[in-house]
Amino acid sequence: MSTEEFEQRISFNLLYDFYSPLLTERQRKIYEAVCFSDLSLTEAAEKLGISRQAVSRIRQRVENKLKLLEKNLCFARSIKRLENKINELEAEILKLKSKGGY
Repeated sequence: MSTEEFEQRISFNLLYDFYSPLLTERQRKIYEAVCFSDLSLTEAAEKLGISRQAVSRIRQRVENKLKLLEKNLCFARSIKRLENKINELEAEILKLKSKGGY
């Protein structure tokens, strides 16, 4: 797996954490089998009793839906911004403490 593929997987997993309740149970099972259990499309298809093509199509639909939800709701982006701001504030506090100004 390339670095780009790895980063994309991390990104989708973050979106999944936010938006999985908005997916169907079937979509969640397929996404989790392929992305969390690290099963191949063929292994997931066998486990779930569907075709490899169905697993591939549903996984792609899930990823498209996750992107669309994030585009419209921006939860992940907002959380990332808040985390960055918290980190900046923590760094500033440490800086002030080290200067004796806190």
